[in-house]
Amino acid sequence: MNVNQLEIELNNLGVPQNYYSINGNLKSDTYTLNKVYSKWEYFYFDEKGNKEGYRTFDNEDEACKYLLEKLKNELKYR
Repeated sequence: MNVNQLEIELNNLGVPQNYYSINGNLKSDTYTLNKVYSKWEYFYFDEKGNKEGYRTFDNEDEACKYLLEKLKNELKYR
């Protein structure tokens, strides 16, 4: 899975775009996925500026699948 496929899947699931940021600006209360050099990083950026659940991935596929699962779980509690 790549970022484009991830965004299509999130759109199909009805995940609001304000829930996440992919290679974008840091926004509070968002699940964030960024490419940093050859790695991918994931974290939840809370309203106080903390990075919660920080993880790194060696490839785009793993990172995208991880974010997809996180956001699917988030939808369960909406």
